[in-house]
Amino acid sequence: MEQPSKINNNEKSIQQGFSPSGCGDLISTRKFTALVVDNDPICQIIEKAILESQGVETQFVGSGIDALDLLVTGANFDIIIIAWVLPMMNGVETTRQVRAMGIRSKLLAVTACFDERKKKAFLDAGVDEFIEKPLNPKKVASIMREMKND
Repeated sequence: MEQPSKINNNEKSIQQGFSPSGCGDLISTRKFTALVVDNDPICQIIEKAILESQGVETQFVGSGIDALDLLVTGANFDIIIIAWVLPMMNGVETTRQVRAMGIRSKLLAVTACFDERKKKAFLDAGVDEFIEKPLNPKKVASIMREMKND
């Protein structure tokens, strides 16, 4: 799925709702990058607003296969956020294959339907953290601070 190129009024209001000053700004000279693997356009808008509020350069793909195709080209990301529900290949299988490629990026799993079996499946596949959708600006700020200190 193609990422929206223009910011519409809904996206503006979402971005204003996630002001970085309200979530512990990340002040760093290092530019972090993220790959978001999510085919839900509303979630993409929210995820983009939150990540960009923390100064994270963000790229989106709409499926696990698209993510693997991008990663095999040598594209590097500090963070990879993977949704549970994806077309063609679910988030758990995508995670397994990303880790099998030797990629050590921080992997965050996100799902709208939390349950312990999903959490365990994602953790067993190799994610670093399991987060219930939508992403929380304070959680993202905390993760970014941890990464800055590593």
